[in-house]
Amino acid sequence: MKERDKETFIREVRSLMEDAGLTEALTEMVEKQRGDLGFLLRTLKNRPRTFNPFVLKGTSLFREPSYLDRRTAELVAIGAATALRCEHCLDAHISRAIEEGATLEEVMDAILVSGAIAESSTLSVAFRKFKQQEGKAAKKKETKRLKG
Repeated sequence: MKERDKETFIREVRSLMEDAGLTEALTEMVEKQRGDLGFLLRTLKNRPRTFNPFVLKGTSLFREPSYLDRRTAELVAIGAATALRCEHCLDAHISRAIEEGATLEEVMDAILVSGAIAESSTLSVAFRKFKQQEGKAAKKKETKRLKG
């Protein structure tokens, strides 16, 4: 593709990303799949150039993943939603994982694994800050001892 053609192509794609017709088509697709848009998409819908690529990205990740099957992609989403404490996300992705064939036991494993990682991450951050304070306190104590 020639450089000029590339620029034209990019302009055309950007124009489509702002297209109200695309917004309506994507809205209908999501509502057909899920029943409604949900809070996040309803809010983004007022900004088509954000809404359209957001929905298309979600479709490519969850409905058409490149290497994972849909069930696995939804289990990964449950893990992330657990770690990020996103209740709406958990509702949506647990339901979709089950629709894609995941068992309740697999869902529970995804929650437990991600919870363990989130706990380790939380503790690691807190322990690093604790150790920094501990070092400062020891330095202060040593300085006092030397002056004393």
